[in-house]
Amino acid sequence: MTERERSLVHELAGTTCRCGAVKKTGQTFCRGCYFSLPPRMRSALYSRVGEGYAERYDEAVAFILKRELPGGAKQ
Repeated sequence: MTERERSLVHELAGTTCRCGAVKKTGQTFCRGCYFSLPPRMRSALYSRVGEGYAERYDEAVAFILKRELPGGAKQ
């Protein structure tokens, strides 16, 4: 397992989303961030770590960040 994959597994085991909200262990994002993603992007996050998860995760994070406005407010 690469360092990047270990980092993603550690994040999955955590209870804080990238946005700072509470999330359940084993989930990629909090409910708000997860449901802000298009359905296909949400489904893709069920890839296994080491089998495409890192790429799908990066795409989802980029999508979420793109939706944010200056000052941190979301559209």
